Amino acid sequence: MPHLLLALSGHGYGHLAQCAPVVNALRERIPQLQLTVASSLPRTVLEGHLAPGITRIAVDLDPVLQMRSAWEVDVPASRQVFAGFHRDWEAGIRADIGLLQRVGPDLVLGDIPYRIFQAAADLDIPAVALCSLNWAAVHAAYTDTGAASRGIREQMLSAYRQARLFLAPQPALAMPELDNCRTIGPIARTGTSRRGALRSLLSLPSGSRLVLVALGGIPSALPMEHWPHIEHVVWLFSGESDPARADCINIEGLPVAYIDVLASVDAILTKPGYGTYTEAVCNGVPLLTLARPDWPETPGLNAWARRHGCLEEISPAEFRTGRFTRALETLWQQGSPPPPAPAGIEQAVAVLAGYLRAGT
Repeated sequence: MPHLLLALSGHGYGHLAQCAPVVNALRERIPQLQLTVASSLPRTVLEGHLAPGITRIAVDLDPVLQMRSAWEVDVPASRQVFAGFHRDWEAGIRADIGLLQRVGPDLVLGDIPYRIFQAAADLDIPAVALCSLNWAAVHAAYTDTGAASRGIREQMLSAYRQARLFLAPQPALAMPELDNCRTIGPIARTGTSRRGALRSLLSLPSGSRLVLVALGGIPSALPMEHWPHIEHVVWLFSGESDPARADCINIEGLPVAYIDVLASVDAILTKPGYGTYTEAVCNGVPLLTLARPDWPETPGLNAWARRHGCLEEISPAEFRTGRFTRALETLWQQGSPPPPAPAGIEQAVAVLAGYLRAGT
């Protein structure tokens, strides 16, 4: 029975959302595949994205950015976390080697812890990275160019180079430092639009417009007291907040899958991040996004979303004060191109299945 170890970053839910469609499709292709997930993410979160039948190992495999909110990085605290993670690099490698020896996988898939790739190479276990970014690029965006920072990034890049391949689903950061990088198509779940049923479940008139607020898996206080009351517009939330407003509805517990809710709304209010962007665009849903100029993925994500879908950007001040009614109306006036197919799923599955077949 082939055995896959999914080594998963604990930074938010985006890494899980990115690789889960690939892992689920791989398990459909290889029904006997045994799956172990090594991550600090809660089991309930893992089970919300992955098909049943996983073994979970609770472990921190990579440094996690410290966040002031879902869209604001705590830079000084994050620098300390990365420096601490690299302070005893060899001991960390030994810990990852011990993990791999206990699990005994035929293949490691990582999104995107890096030290595990060095450990896998030391044990001659094939390993594949899958992510639209890498931690070295993120580290470079928030740290200096001094010798200590350069040394940390070189350890990261050296470990990433130990992967047999680094699959970069579009829209991905450019990764010229990684000669094992291969570009694949976008990865996203696609849902079924159930607009009528959703409005009926929520007891809303058929002409209501629904805006899904999706700011990621990091709890953040939202300035809802300043957000606009727009006629016939209802704000939907999924765990981020539960404001006491008649035009705000928490969709937790609805008998509709989250991805079907996403496919049924008229817009998504979000911040730059791979998962929500690709799911919105691949489901033909317009994006109203918070400006996030410091995040290294932002330029590429915004350019891709504008090319393949509809996107309007609002400033932090507009987000805080609720002055984004005009941006939302402008978004709805845009013409929407045909949504792209999430071709990266099958492309990644073909690569991973090839390694697993080679090991049987």
